Amino acid sequence: TLVPDCAQIKGFTFRSQCEVGEVMALISRTGYTGEDGFELYCAADDGPLLWDTLLEAGKDYGLIPCGLGSRDTLRMEAKLPLYGHEISDSITPLEANLGVFVKLEKPDFCGKEALVKQQETGIPRTLRGIEMLDKAVPRSGYRVLLGQRDIGYVTSGNKSPTLGIFCAYVLIDRSTSLSFGDVVEVEIHGQHKRAKLVRTPFYKRGKKNEQS
Repeated sequence: TLVPDCAQIKGFTFRSQCEVGEVMALISRTGYTGEDGFELYCAADDGPLLWDTLLEAGKDYGLIPCGLGSRDTLRMEAKLPLYGHEISDSITPLEANLGVFVKLEKPDFCGKEALVKQQETGIPRTLRGIEMLDKAVPRSGYRVLLGQRDIGYVTSGNKSPTLGIFCAYVLIDRSTSLSFGDVVEVEIHGQHKRAKLVRTPFYKRGKKNEQS
């Protein structure tokens, strides 16, 4: 074991000055995948040695590198937003269902006036999850329709390797008042493909989400 007591680090906390092989690193029990794990921070010059050390220590456990594609499907399954997709300068945290992190009772902060006004006048859009009923991949930017009405668009979509389904997050008009199980359509390459609204996150560690 490279760091014998790393399991004692609690979630969303960190420990500095840890020896990982021959490298000094800060270890935090955080991540962007929805799984329990650790992130390591070290001097840039020590990066290659740390990388090799981790791969060598984990080879007997089947440890292999993975890329941004793997990270993106994991964060999407776990309902972790990506800037430019589920959150942006044109999507408010109230629309993205992140209102729990916004403290409107604070005296002032950048954007408070706009958020207070939106809460008072009504939040126009909401972020929901869909599972494709027709076999197709819903990609970012694809239109979402209810009948002939354009009600929003896909923010992130992909195939879930964990669940074996095609799923996506969609930003849609709140006025639709859609319920779980209701069917909408996604325009994919000029064709309308059916999808149903489902609960999110799509996957939670230790428990697969019920999809209806």
